[in-house]
Amino acid sequence: MNYQVVLFENESDSVGTLIHASTPQLPKMQSTQTATLTQSLNAVDTFEFSLGYENPGYNLVTPMKSLIKIFQDGNLIFFGRVIKQKPVMDTSGLMYQTFNANSVEDYLHDSAQIQQKVSNCDLKAYLQAIIGQHNSQVENYKKFNVGTVTVTDPAGSADRYLDYEDTFDAITNRLINIYGGYITVDYGSMTINYLKSVGSQISTPLQIGFNMKSANKTIDPTSVVTRLIPTGADSSTDSLSTDKSSLTADKQPTTAKTTLANQGYVDNQALIDEFGIIASTQNFDGVTDTTTLKQKAQVWLAKQSAAKESWEISVSNLHLIDKTIDDFKVGNKYQFINDFVAPTEWLQVTELDLNLVTPTNSTIKIGDVNMNLSAYLNKKIKQTQSLQKKISLLSALTASQASTIANQANILEKLSDNYSNLSGQVTDIVSGNSLWSPGTVFIDLSSNNGSMSVSDFTSLYNAGVRGLIDKLTESTDYTNSLFDSQTANASSAHIKTIGTYHYYKGGGASEARYYLSQLQAKSIDKSLIVACDVEDSGLSTSESELNTELTDFFKVLTDAGYLNTCLYGSSSWFDTRFSSSLAKYTWKAAWGSIKPSNRSAWQYTNEFNGLSLDASKSYDKAFL
Repeated sequence: MNYQVVLFENESDSVGTLIHASTPQLPKMQSTQTATLTQSLNAVDTFEFSLGYENPGYNLVTPMKSLIKIFQDGNLIFFGRVIKQKPVMDTSGLMYQTFNANSVEDYLHDSAQIQQKVSNCDLKAYLQAIIGQHNSQVENYKKFNVGTVTVTDPAGSADRYLDYEDTFDAITNRLINIYGGYITVDYGSMTINYLKSVGSQISTPLQIGFNMKSANKTIDPTSVVTRLIPTGADSSTDSLSTDKSSLTADKQPTTAKTTLANQGYVDNQALIDEFGIIASTQNFDGVTDTTTLKQKAQVWLAKQSAAKESWEISVSNLHLIDKTIDDFKVGNKYQFINDFVAPTEWLQVTELDLNLVTPTNSTIKIGDVNMNLSAYLNKKIKQTQSLQKKISLLSALTASQASTIANQANILEKLSDNYSNLSGQVTDIVSGNSLWSPGTVFIDLSSNNGSMSVSDFTSLYNAGVRGLIDKLTESTDYTNSLFDSQTANASSAHIKTIGTYHYYKGGGASEARYYLSQLQAKSIDKSLIVACDVEDSGLSTSESELNTELTDFFKVLTDAGYLNTCLYGSSSWFDTRFSSSLAKYTWKAAWGSIKPSNRSAWQYTNEFNGLSLDASKSYDKAFL
């Protein structure tokens, strides 16, 4: 990835001076200091950089006049002005200057709104009025156009007002904080857009062992209010200030306000149960009767956030060395995968720090996300379950390895001095303990495949099959009658049963309970895959309804200790008919040669070895 930084002495400089390029032999910023571009949602982007004495831009910078453009592979990703300059001589005698630049959104701080009424306008007209007031006060190069506006007010057009305030603050306080959305700027045309949503959901994960160097999450409940003491309009009489003699700074007359009778406060008992009593006050101007005051206080308290969640994740930007891996961009959503820190979830990047001198190192920040009490408690439960699941898996792996070592030790003790017997047993050990590698083949069976002999399975083993997932149940009243013989004969041919599956018909938790009863009846090991086959044509076409059903389905299994849950379906159904994140593993069917993305296993054919037989490839050790 190639970065170029160009300095313009002022707005009249149309040529500019190259002060940094990734290409060798071209000018460079001071590599031992800082060169960090910070991009943020709904904020002014910033660029902090240092220039050594030999850099051609060293003496060309004038704060508040000089401009900076940053290009990434030829695309303009930052345009702004230098606002601060600091000459430095460090302890080693090295001379350089450090500069701070803000993106052109900073120009909105150069103007102020005045009191005015914008009659019967929608949000686009309101934004145009704000920008029009800004443009009337600043130089031409600081002016903006208003482009696309997709945020709407459910109430429609209305009279709206402006007051004496900074233009940037007016946009933040009167638009973003009330109606949500995101302000973006097209630097080339100086066009402001006000968008309901930005970014995309990206397939490249933030994953431990892949690109995640460090991660920390902060859940801050310190701003929560659990008890509210509300006040209303000023009372007509001032009973608290009848004695006005010898007033001091700490003894001033006060005006009585409308308050609640009796205890004088309202509680959110659910928040109190979780956090204890934390009291605060809130004034509701104009409220003169206690009934209305209590209602408004209860509504205010019900909207309280239980906590704020924020993240900081340090990553290696692998896009620089492998273009098939996605780059990181502000506004995009990436799946966080690190069970030791938090359950798997999608996170939107609200701030990104790019190091232009060492571009492989980036820091991603997820801004404050307000959580209600239900979300807060759910996060606590999921965090505990996630850690328990990881500990359980590690314990199971440790036990399995210990068992394997013990079994191999017993085999070695029983080896005969006869060379031919020894050779045969070593061959069995090697074949029975072959290491997993991506692409290992397994099959899935049901009663439709009929009875299969040990000889049938031996032929499949010789053709490369190493695992079996067998259908166990369907709906709430069907069990595969051939399950026992199919798994037993496969085992005799050295094909390992790696899991079972249930064919889902839409019954949610009731189907899961039936599936669980058969898992327990047949003493199916809890470390095996438990898959839900989601493909029936009669299933709900509502993604939210199907997600709710499947969430209830998997909860029955995980509550019973079957943690290796798996979703099976056609690749086209994932994230369109149901969410990929509902189960631990994804098993996608896409017959042909194109491997689907973000899958734990891939069912690539229904005619394995010339037979009418489904075959899949493993891309996670859980599947072999």
